[in-house]
Amino acid sequence: MNRQMPSPATKPRKFAFALAVFAGILALLDLGLGWGAGLEFFIRIHPSFPAMVPSTAVCLLSGSLGLIAIHQKQNHWIARGCGLFVAAIVIANYRLPHFDLGHDGMSIGTALACTLIAVCLVFKTLPDLPFAGRLFPKTLGLSIVMIPTIGFLFNANALFNNAIYTQMALHTAIGFAALFIGFLLLDSQSGWVKVLTSPGLGSQMLRNLLPFIIMVPISLTGLALIASHMNYLSPDLRASFLAYLMILLLMSAAIYFAHVTNQAEQRALQAEKLQRESDRARQAAEIALERGQKIEALGKLVSGVAHDFNNTLSVVLGNLQLLQVDPDTEAHPGYLSDSVEAVQHAAHLTRQLLSYGRKSRLEPVPSVLDELVEKTLTMFQRLCPANISVTTQLSTPDLIVQVDQVNFQQALLNILINAKDAQPNGGAIIVGSSTQELGREIVAGFGGPEHLFSGTFVSVTVVDAGPGMTAQELSRATEPFFTTKPVGEGSGLGLSVASGFCRQSGGGMTLSSDLGQGLTVTMSFPVSPDGPKRVVGGEQQVEHSESLRHQILLVDDDPKVTRVMARQLQLDGNEVKVAVNAAQALSMMERGPAPDLVITDLVMPGDMQGHMLAKEIRARFPKTHVVLMSGYDSIRQRQTDSEEWNEPFLQKPINWILLREVAASVLSQPPRN
Repeated sequence: MNRQMPSPATKPRKFAFALAVFAGILALLDLGLGWGAGLEFFIRIHPSFPAMVPSTAVCLLSGSLGLIAIHQKQNHWIARGCGLFVAAIVIANYRLPHFDLGHDGMSIGTALACTLIAVCLVFKTLPDLPFAGRLFPKTLGLSIVMIPTIGFLFNANALFNNAIYTQMALHTAIGFAALFIGFLLLDSQSGWVKVLTSPGLGSQMLRNLLPFIIMVPISLTGLALIASHMNYLSPDLRASFLAYLMILLLMSAAIYFAHVTNQAEQRALQAEKLQRESDRARQAAEIALERGQKIEALGKLVSGVAHDFNNTLSVVLGNLQLLQVDPDTEAHPGYLSDSVEAVQHAAHLTRQLLSYGRKSRLEPVPSVLDELVEKTLTMFQRLCPANISVTTQLSTPDLIVQVDQVNFQQALLNILINAKDAQPNGGAIIVGSSTQELGREIVAGFGGPEHLFSGTFVSVTVVDAGPGMTAQELSRATEPFFTTKPVGEGSGLGLSVASGFCRQSGGGMTLSSDLGQGLTVTMSFPVSPDGPKRVVGGEQQVEHSESLRHQILLVDDDPKVTRVMARQLQLDGNEVKVAVNAAQALSMMERGPAPDLVITDLVMPGDMQGHMLAKEIRARFPKTHVVLMSGYDSIRQRQTDSEEWNEPFLQKPINWILLREVAASVLSQPPRN
């Protein structure tokens, strides 16, 4: 059976009700047993003390009933009626000479207390009254009645000689004090009462100090009065003594509060320091884990790629050796064709490694997703254990999308690895493709759910037979660093990276799962408006075109690379010169004439790299075009200056046809201003 925890205001309200009942009982005892039955003790506690007159008792009883009505959330008119009745009694007591039948009348202090009770009852029921307006009369009333309550402890006769408190009975002061405290407790969520009743640490310390703060001054004042009556202290010395003791009391309380606050602050600082150290350790562990996982996966991938690469080198080497020694010239074109095809395959393998190392150039091109899926699955087979079957259901062989091929393969590979890891004991993965008409579908976005635009999309779906995800896990699956894998077995970046890539490509990614029924990941990309056409691959045969007849400068520190490229460009009718670094290239250009085109490597020996050489050529030789090339694309260098990366780029190894097309395209454009 569940128990609800009491709200912070429950206990103060219970005390308020108890105090209201206590005040009502005092009034009933005074009226019934005192004035009704004639028992003097209930009229005046001591023969020398003033009496609680009937009108005062009636006011106290009415105030008690009104407070109980407010506590029980009865009709507010009951409380207002009680307040107006108390006000009427106070007015009648001073306007009618014999209102109390000849008994002692109300003192000024009693009349003030009754009036403030009436104000509390009337204004407590007004919802628009600010907290300060509700607290002030209660605080003032409590202050008025506490003075005679304490005064009775010290010197009642001196209290009676005071014009304000003459004729106020002790039980009158106690009863009204109970009512005012009860009213304050009903407003325990405002003002200084909230500070006193709050569950906070400061409020707890204050409540612990209250007995000390209240009783010590009373005790010290009582001792001073006794010493004065016994002529131990003169009035001046008594005043000095009390002043010093009050200062000592306040200083002790202040020092205690400061000490406790300092300790709490030190504990908070220590906890914050431990939290920061824990966060740093966690971040370091996550980085180390991510690097370790990447190195482990890279090792597995490289081992498979190295096997294929060695096979490719064997094909190239064997065919070139046959070309050297085979006297049958009719077989030579076959040897060359096999060698070119093997080199193109090797280039594809290196691009896969560059993609995994995050050094591939991000360039969306018209692509057939079915072909990219098959290439990715070929790479995934090296990582997939034998107890997991992989089947394909590809149905979009002719549709074209604009997508970065290597990053699509990396995103799909991340999803496939997650599907594999979700089935450690074996299972199945189904990879399919389909065409869908989507409109305003919700997909995972960069900062939360986003909407796709309406149109035709090619969707690639990966379905696994793993345990699936709960709804809560599914809602957070694309958050960076969120993972359902055990500690130490996942960085939580795979789905996040894949989702971001899909959104950058104009599409989106969706996840669907039922617990125990596996996970379905769908990547959708808009169909290219260019229509179904294939990307020109690397199988083209070298075709001679019209000679370009331009002056071209090659800048690369590898003589074998420049020798091959120079011969290719010369066969197209160009005049080609070669420089091994940027300094030599600039020196040759200064001697003139400046070439029409400079093709420069990105990474070269010397202080000036390819991107800086391109910037220098633009500044000093504005009529010269520049093309950049590299065996890998250095992201760090590309980010140093975004302007120069408007230059055309060639990824090594460079196909002759592509080299010719890029050179022709660049040289056909007017020079930059």
